[in-house]
Order: sequence, then structure tokens, then C-alpha cells
Amino acid sequence: MRAPESVEVYKFGGVAMGDADAVRMAATHVRAGGPRLAVIVSAMQGITDLLHGAARAAVQRDASAWEAAVEEFEKRHRAVVGDLLRQRKRLNSEIGQSVRELRAMCESISVLHELTRRAEDAVVARGERLMARIFVEFLNEQRIAASYVDAADVILTAPRLGSLWPDFTKCDRAAKRVIRPLLDERKVIVIPGYIGRGPDDEVVTLGRGGSDFSAAIVARSLGARSVTLFKEVDGLMTADPKSVPNARVLADVHYREAAELAFYGAKVLHPRTMIPLVDRRIPLFVRNAFRPESSGTRIAADVKPGPYPVKALTAIHRQALIAIEGKGMIGVPGVAGRAFTSLAQAGHSVSMISQASSESSICFVVPESEADHAVRALHAAFEAERRMKLIDRIDAEKKLALIAVVGLGMRGRPGIAARTFSALSGQRVNVVAIAQGSSELNITVAVSESDATRALVSLHNEFQLDKIRPLADTSGRESKLTLLGFGQIGRALTGQLIAQDKHLRSELGLDVKVIAIADRSGIKVQEKGFSASAMQRMSNHKASGARLFDRHSPLTLKQLQTMMREELWLLPSHRPILVDITSEETAPLLQEALERGFHLVLANKKPLAVPQIEYDRLFQTARERGLSIRYEATAGAGLPVLDTISKLQEAGDRVDTIVGCFSGTLGYIMTALEDGRRFSAAVREAWKLGYTEPDPRDDLSGTDVARKALILARALGRRAELADIKLEPLFGTGVDHSNPARFIANLAGLDNDFAERVNRARSEKRVLRYVATVNRKEIRVGIEAVPESSPMGRLRGTDNQVAIYSKRYKTNPLVVTGPGAGAQVTAAGVLNDIVAITVEERRR
Repeated sequence: MRAPESVEVYKFGGVAMGDADAVRMAATHVRAGGPRLAVIVSAMQGITDLLHGAARAAVQRDASAWEAAVEEFEKRHRAVVGDLLRQRKRLNSEIGQSVRELRAMCESISVLHELTRRAEDAVVARGERLMARIFVEFLNEQRIAASYVDAADVILTAPRLGSLWPDFTKCDRAAKRVIRPLLDERKVIVIPGYIGRGPDDEVVTLGRGGSDFSAAIVARSLGARSVTLFKEVDGLMTADPKSVPNARVLADVHYREAAELAFYGAKVLHPRTMIPLVDRRIPLFVRNAFRPESSGTRIAADVKPGPYPVKALTAIHRQALIAIEGKGMIGVPGVAGRAFTSLAQAGHSVSMISQASSESSICFVVPESEADHAVRALHAAFEAERRMKLIDRIDAEKKLALIAVVGLGMRGRPGIAARTFSALSGQRVNVVAIAQGSSELNITVAVSESDATRALVSLHNEFQLDKIRPLADTSGRESKLTLLGFGQIGRALTGQLIAQDKHLRSELGLDVKVIAIADRSGIKVQEKGFSASAMQRMSNHKASGARLFDRHSPLTLKQLQTMMREELWLLPSHRPILVDITSEETAPLLQEALERGFHLVLANKKPLAVPQIEYDRLFQTARERGLSIRYEATAGAGLPVLDTISKLQEAGDRVDTIVGCFSGTLGYIMTALEDGRRFSAAVREAWKLGYTEPDPRDDLSGTDVARKALILARALGRRAELADIKLEPLFGTGVDHSNPARFIANLAGLDNDFAERVNRARSEKRVLRYVATVNRKEIRVGIEAVPESSPMGRLRGTDNQVAIYSKRYKTNPLVVTGPGAGAQVTAAGVLNDIVAITVEERRR
């Protein structure tokens, strides 16, 4: 039964107890948690492994190894006590006593040359116990009344099916006798995790995920209102972000979904953690210990399926599929039973089973490291059948991964399996075996290990899991902009902000302010926002050719980043927006901005064309902090290319190929050639009109289009690098020059070559266009002669065009056409992204 006054249970893991700063953060959570609080504490990060290693070294009589482990154990705990506490004498004495006991145990194990389970548990238990003692002392020094309760007094176990399991009746009585009186005294109870008491009053450990399990047992015994596990992650996610960069934190998950995810490889939780909580319907929260603003994931019985039938994906790697096949198995009862009995006797656990309806084969999955031993056990069990040729083969296929598609809403929803296999086949992922439970909560497929990442990404895209929104922060409503770069696009953007201010306020209810403007000449910050007249003056000043700020020499990006760190990052702004409208390599600066809590809007393509690992890091940081990165203007200036693709994916479509003219600059040059102008003259006109990048080589090298193609490919889930793109530039090294005017003058040497190409295409009723193609096989960028009557052939000037081929638009593509160059249209695309983020923030 629930207590008249509710109790909360907190658990802090090894990372959350990893050093003095982490312990201070844990104490902050405890202070905010209220007086009726029970806290489960793990050993410091790495200590449990250190103690296990000491015990194993002792049984091997490696004295130097276990002595080093004992010294490290003592050193780390004394360092934390020295950093945290003013009064250290009592705890230093406890550390000394614990170290002496540890040394004596290791010496005994070494002499006996035997390591029993009881002895190893006794060695390991001191990590949690000592950390709990330290935490109690620190809380009391912080004037938070706290008491230590040993886990052996409240977590009592009994034998069950060959192992130990909590005796919940005894645990309930112990909690009532030991914990409740202290809670009634308004004391925070601190209990070491991972350990308990065995049937013979010995100390026992609770196995992997033991501290989480401890918290769940204590919560059940106390009838707690909730359990919160403080970890180093924001919560359960739609997929492993290491494999799927756009994975999202799940706001809420049903117990059954969480158990499936935990069983199939999600390391945040152990499946048994939920068991003590389910019958008493106690919700479980997983939160980031180091990000108090993160709401985390709520796991409970009242969670509904919601709009997403599939909630998450998870994978178990390094698996092997064992198959037993033979015509003599048909109609013979007990074959499966004997197989699994022999595996159980050999110590193997099976994670997936699949059987043919003909009964001629049965297959199941075990960890790859256990495969050979399991096959030998089965050979022995079926020796007679193999001799009589009733069983043809027993063998293992290794290097597999299991991928589980999990969701409460899958039950009774037709088409989930079809969509799963369609998405996998679209990525040419071969399914080796399939299993689905009768609950329809989970579809599990075995695939080659080399295909696992592609399979996860394709399934994540198919079920639109990147659209799942985490619980939102609710504090703050103002939208404050920092403009990074104040060239033509920056000035056009400020002009549009001034002109549309009344519309944004009255029609959309948005309060958008520019609080900082930065470029290579410096940064200016106005915390309350620049007035329209001030922005107009700065715009006119910069347009006149003068520096925005009075500096003798331009800043390096590193210097500018330092200035922003000193003048901007620490301003008390809630989730501001940094707008990158430069053409610089700004990825490190943007990474820091995300870490400081800024949303990002980009017209700059370079930070999104960095190596895949850096790209992943940007988006992972944004995802972890609940921030947005919007970059519509990078791919099509004012043309809604990314938005169109996103809407198709939201509707369940899958984009296979994108073909288009993505450069208004090169479109202008190509149509100028078509109209009879010489190549060098066409480039000069585009440069003077502001259609090119500041360095026109970025456009003519094809690199700018290649970056756009890479951005689109990554938006589709492809993992690719800029170097993977087949690229045809418009000039060679012979005309290259860093000075734009000199470079354009050198282009005159190519005028005749381009005139010949134009004439040759005209003779075939074709025109030249600079085309990018993105599909599953390749990314290609270069000049193509297209029919003059085709949509691309009819393009004129700076217009861009994209043709999108998808499942629904296979033969007749979806075509989007519109202006693709110029400061005004690019600024309009940037403003649309700013408005989208601001609207989203107001909904939070």
C-alpha cells in the first residue's frame, strides 16, 4: 500500500558519482527533490570493474596487479573526500579500514587460490558502501539531513530458479521497520545500490543493472510515487544515436516497450528494472544527471500507443544464427524442447527463435562468442539423429545483428511488417531470419552485421521517428537572434525583419529581436535588441564598403569565437538563435553555440559539408539539448527543397533520387552562354550582381553545388563525405587565382571551349545545365546537355529546379522550381527558418 505521504526514490549511477563535481550535482538534485527521499548510490565510475579485477588478479596470484588495484581504490576515494568535505577525519578512517579489509581479502584469495561467489561479492560490495557513506557526509555538510541505511538491511533475497531474487514480502517489512522511521524524521535516506543480503545473511550482488534494480525494489517496498534514475544520457531514444544521428529522446514509454528495448540492446535500462514496479504502477523516469533542464523519459503503465505505431528501434550486435535442419524432424515431437534443454544445460540463453511451418528446420540466435560452444552442445544432444541422417546439419552463421522494431501501437495495425521489409529491401538489406511475438509489440529481424547501420537508418526514416518530439522546456518565450555575418544576405535579412516586424507581432504573435551582430571586424551586442534605426545605420555603413566595426585587421574565426565567448555566450537568453550567413568554416563555432543552448539557422553550407563524424556531432548535440538546426537556405536559397522532402517523409513516402539544378549562379551563367555571351563575361556579370559566393571559385569549382548535394543526401539518411561525390568543375588549375577579379579575367582562356560546347548541344536541340544527382548508388555533379524542351531545359536565369523521385513519384517526379540565387531570396529562406523555430518555441 502507498504511504499517506508520498516518497520519491532517486538513483545515481557510477558516472553521476564519478567525481567531486558529479557528487555536487547529485546533491543539487537531492535538495530539489524534497524531504521524503530515498537515494540509491552506485560506486564511482570504474570502481566495480576495478574491484572485480583485483579479485581475479588475487586468485591468479598476481600480487602486483591486485596491489595496484587496491592503491587506485584508496587514491580515488581519498581524492573525492579531499575535494568535497571540510571534515574528513571520520571518512578517511573508513577508507583506511575498507582498504585494509580489501587487502586482507585479496591476500586470502591468493593463498587459497580460490575465488568463490561469496568472496567476490564481499570484495565488490565496498565500492557502493563507501560511496554511500561519502554522499551522506557531504549532504549533511550541505545542511541536508541524511542517514545511511545499508542495503543488506532492506534488500533481502531468496533462491529462485537457480539464482537469487528479491523476497518482496521481507523487503516490504524491512522498509517499514528501517526506512520509514527515518523518513518520518525528514531525513534523506542513502542506500548503497547493487548489493543485498542472501539467504545465509551473506552479502550478495544483484548483477548487471543492479543499482537500478535496487532503486526499483526500494520504491516498491515504500510504495513510492516514482523512481528517477539519474544517468549520463537524456533518456531512452528512438535508436542508438551512434548509428542514427537524428534519433530522438522519447518523452514517454510503456513498461512493455521499455522492457523490449532493454532486452534487445538498449543499455540505458536492464529489463528486470521494471519488474518490481509494474504491479504497483510506479512510474520510472530516466533523466540526465548533468542537465537538470532535461525532462527525460517517463516509463509507466498509463502510456498510450500515440500517433506513432513504432516507437523505437534497437539492435544487438555480434550475434550468430544457429540452424538445425533435417527432414527427419517433420512431425517428431520434442525436437525444439531437446534443443533448448541442451542449450540451457550448456549455459546459453537464446534471444530469438524462428521455425519453419514444415517443422524441417528451427533456428535461433545466441551471442557470436558462444556459437561454437552451443553448436558442440547440440551435436552431442542429437548425436543419434545425426548418425541416422534424421538431422542433416547443425551449424552457425556468424557476424549478424538483431534489429528489433518496437511499439505499443503496432498491435492490430496492418502494414507494419510490410513497411519494415520494404524499407530494408530499399537499402538492399537482406533479412536472414524473422520473429514476431503474438503481442505484436515487436518485430525482430536478423541481418548481416555490415548492414545493421543502414538497416537502422532506413527503418528510422520509414517510421519517421525523427519527428517524435521530446517533452519540451517551458521557461522563456522571447526569440533573440545573433547574426553571424553581415554581408549582402545579412543586410537583406535585417531589412526584411524591419519591414515585417509589425506582421510578425500582430499576425503571428512573435517577438523577434536581433541582440548581436558579428563578422570578421568584431561583434556588437545589445541585450535588449537593436532598434530598427540602429540596424539600418549599420546596414548602410557596411554597404558603403566600410568595416562594420573599427578594427585594423580582420579577426580569425578563433578570435571571433573567443570574443563571442566573452560577450555573448553568457547573456541570460533563453534558447536564442544563431544565424550563420557567412561562407566560412564555422563548424567549431556552431558546435560551441549548440553547447551554449543556441538554436541554429544556416545559409552557410560549409558547416554541413564537414566530415560525417563532425556533422553527426552537431546534430547529436542539438538533439541532446532539444535544439533545432534549420538550413533550408543552404540547399535552394528561397526554394523549399528540404521542406518538400520532409513533408513527403512525414506522409510515409520514401525519397529515392533527387535530380536538379541547385545553383542559381550557375543557372544564370548557363543561360547567359545560351544567349550568346562569352563564359568570362557571364561569370563577371554574376559576380557583380552578387549571385556568386564571395569567392566565385566556390561556384565554378562545383564545390558549392556538391555541398548542396551532400546536404540533401544526408537529409535522406545517407552517410557520405564530400570526397565521395563525382565532381566536374568549370575550370582547371591553369586559370586559378585567389583574387576574384584576376580569376575572372583568366577565365577568358576558356571562352572558346564553352562556346563550342554550347554549339554542339544546340545542334542536338539540347542546352547546357549544371546538374546534381543524388541517389542510393552515387552523388554526381557536373555539366549535362539536357533536352531544350525538358523542364530543366526551360529554366532561365537564377531559377533553381529540383525533381524528386520517390515511392509515390516513381515515373512522374515531383518538380519544384523557383529563384535560387540573390540576397533577397536567400534572406527570405533564412527568415522562414527563424519564424519556424520561434513558432515552435512558443508552442512549448
